[in-house]
Parts: sequence; C-alpha cells; structure tokens
Amino acid sequence: MMKTIFSLLLITGLIQFASAQRNMVPGKGKGKKDFFGGASDFNEYRPFGLQLSVGPTFTLATRKTPITTNYPGIGRSYDLTTTPKGLPGIFAEVGMIHFPKKRSKLSQKLKYIFVSYIDWGVGIKMLNGNETTRIDLLDPVTNNIIATDEQTGQFRNLFASARVTVHKNFYIGKKYFIDNGFGVNLDFNFKRQEGSAYTDFVTAAVPGRHYFHHPFMAHVHYELGFGIRLSRRSMLIPSVQVPIFGIHEWRKGASDFKWFDSNYYPMLAKIKWTYLFQKKTKGCPPAQVNDQDKNTMRNN
Repeated sequence: MMKTIFSLLLITGLIQFASAQRNMVPGKGKGKKDFFGGASDFNEYRPFGLQLSVGPTFTLATRKTPITTNYPGIGRSYDLTTTPKGLPGIFAEVGMIHFPKKRSKLSQKLKYIFVSYIDWGVGIKMLNGNETTRIDLLDPVTNNIIATDEQTGQFRNLFASARVTVHKNFYIGKKYFIDNGFGVNLDFNFKRQEGSAYTDFVTAAVPGRHYFHHPFMAHVHYELGFGIRLSRRSMLIPSVQVPIFGIHEWRKGASDFKWFDSNYYPMLAKIKWTYLFQKKTKGCPPAQVNDQDKNTMRNN
C-alpha cells in the first residue's frame, strides 16, 4: 500500500512540475491575481463559501492471501485459516472553503502561490468489511482433517468525522486544474459491531484472538483531485482521499485499522462542490447598461 501511495505522489509531482513550466493561470490576465479565488473573484464574492462532499468509501484488506495457523494440542489439533475482505460504504460531509486574502512575504518574494485554499468539513463516514475463518480439526496422530467449520463475521462501523485540508491547485488551461491536499481527519466510531456469533466462534478456539481498534481514530491524509471551474464562484472537484500516517490509535504510524484478526485500510472517493458567498453591496447596486444603451449614449 505504501508503495502505491508513493508512486501516486511521484506521478502527481511530475504532473505538477510539468504544469509549473507554463503559466496555467485562468483568465485573460497573466498575473497571479487572476487565479481562482483572486482579486477578480473577490470583487463580487466573499473569500469563503460552502462546500459539500459525498461519495463511497472502501476498506482495503491489507492481507491479500489467507493465513493458516496450526494449534497443536493433546487430543485436539487444528488449522485456523483467516481471510479478510474489504467492503464499500458511504461518506457525506458539509463544511466551508476559505481562500487566503493575503499572500505571505515568502510567497510574494518567490512569486509562487503555496496555498490555493483551505477547506474543512464535518460529516458521517461508514467503513465496512468482513473476515472469514475456517477451522480444520486434525487427527492428532495422522494430522488428517477430520472435521471443518467455517463462519464469516462482518462489520458496519459508523463514524462521526471531521477534517481540515490545505490545498494547492495547478491549472491546466482556464477551466481545469489538479487539486492536491494534505490534512488531518478525526473520526469517532459511535456505532460499532464487536460482539457477534463469529467472534464467539473464533475465541472459543483461540481466546483473545480478536482485537478491535479504539473508537477514536486520527490520520494525516492526502487528497488528489481533478477540479472543474463551473463559474467565478463555484467549483466541482472529484477526488480520492487516503490516510498516509496514523496518529491514533498509535501503531507506529500505521494508517490502517485492526478489526477481528485483520487490518483494513480506509479509502474514500468523493465529489466536492464549492460555492462562494456573494458580497453584500452598500447602497443601491450600480445600474447595468446594455449594448443598445451604450450606442445611444455614444451618438448623443
């Protein structure tokens, strides 16, 4: 999994490097003020607005092949084979997006935008998965299988989720851009399935075999998306978010979580829609003049 993430980051970096060699700023002007969220946008809109995100989640079982463990005993010897499987879930979030109004001195000196925008959100996240255990009872003398029993346990864990992410955009033309983000997410598992007939089935054979992660989880995550500029105030960004470093429950930085006797890596894909709030104008708004009126005024 870490090799896959590293490859993803490397490819993204190459794309960004190639994009940086050209002026990818949208709009007719060639200055940094014309990028999305720049001065031309803030003439009419506030530098913050609404963001809504929704999409599927998926837990990737980090162990791809079944593991068989032999437990010898007097009069009872058996093989226990465990096979995990990731399952899809759902994710929904509401929050806000904020564009920096001022650039840092370093950003101005280097003429480089380090932070395109910051967004945050709170929502609901469901992570699902299952694990199948087969127990083969062996003859203590011949070691042949004399009986087999198999059960599958499934979990559907519901989380209250909060996150904040710092984004950097690289424009491809005037309308499209690569969206990169690094952030932190906090998840609290308020509905979880620990005790079950499956757990009883496994622990009867091997007491203490199962382990369930702490209800609170915290990760550093990476987000990669492809943004579409819908208007001066709105964007649509399909993206993928993956954890890259585990903070809590601490397991030496591992970003997966343990459930039953297996580890699962949580991933989510989402579509994010953003919408900047309009500025409140003081007094009467300026009158709009059409082309016909302009020609009339010129002739007079």
